[in-house]
Amino acid sequence: MGSAATQGATSGNAIAALVLAIASWVVCPIVFAVIALIFASLGRKEIAASGGTRHGMELVTAARIVAWINIGLWAALLVIGLIVGIIVLLLGGMASVTPGSVGG
Repeated sequence: MGSAATQGATSGNAIAALVLAIASWVVCPIVFAVIALIFASLGRKEIAASGGTRHGMELVTAARIVAWINIGLWAALLVIGLIVGIIVLLLGGMASVTPGSVGG
């Protein structure tokens, strides 16, 4: 049975990336998701440079997926909100000009 030093440790950046990606669903969605992507990138580089002594590429992949889904959903909600807002403004502007109201 090997010790933790022999087997290699899990990248702290990979762990932080996944924790932040999950937390981004509850607190500061876009901010935490972007920070999670940064930590995922750092974790991937750390694991690649370790020569096999660091592990956690699965955590990096999971963090990236969770963060990008969160960002994508918030972007979609923003676009839908803008479209609905524009439609409401246009319909509201049209409603103020009714037949017979101009020129009295």
